Amino acid sequence: MKALLVAAGDEPGKALFLDAVQQAELLIAVDGGLRVFDKYGVEPAFVVGDMDSVEPSLLKKYERKSCFLTAPSEKDDTDLTLAVDKAKEEGAEEIRLLGATGGRIDHLLSNLMLLKYTFQREMSLTIEDDIQEITLHIGTFHISGQPGQTVSIIPVNQKATVTASGLYYPLEDLVLTNGRPRGVSNLMLGNRAEISSDDFVFICKDKKVPLCRKEK
Repeated sequence: MKALLVAAGDEPGKALFLDAVQQAELLIAVDGGLRVFDKYGVEPAFVVGDMDSVEPSLLKKYERKSCFLTAPSEKDDTDLTLAVDKAKEEGAEEIRLLGATGGRIDHLLSNLMLLKYTFQREMSLTIEDDIQEITLHIGTFHISGQPGQTVSIIPVNQKATVTASGLYYPLEDLVLTNGRPRGVSNLMLGNRAEISSDDFVFICKDKKVPLCRKEK
């Protein structure tokens, strides 16, 4: 099952949101993310959070339509973590998360850690906005895209040894560390690249493809 979660960060554009809604089988608003659903006339199946960033009038409008899972303001888990848990409980295997970038940096860092949390719970998570998408990987995997699309490979832990083909800057057992930024702003050569990593890495893909594409 595919789930869409929308949080209260930077609001996704209309096209991105409606595309995500169309592809999802489970819709969850995370606290202030309810505003996005309301703006485009889409009703979520669940609204999860302590509701500290939702206007009382909006809560009243949806309290009889959607299933509210209200958490206390003083809690151990973030609203998004609770929403991920709910998606898992409902049978979700893939999660697309919008509204999780921008705003407070501490929230963004916490949201990035959810990539590993969902992986450990045997779910895949994509954090996405109108500019970029971020996923988590380990082992050998493939990524798809367009020629000229920017791809960055960022180690999650202390270091990751990475080999990659199908990128403008080929990597051969390159050790990426979190003490020296490397692996940023590589480029897709074609529509597919293969990457191997011995530890977790973030894959950040820009959606905008430069008009002037590099050729190897």
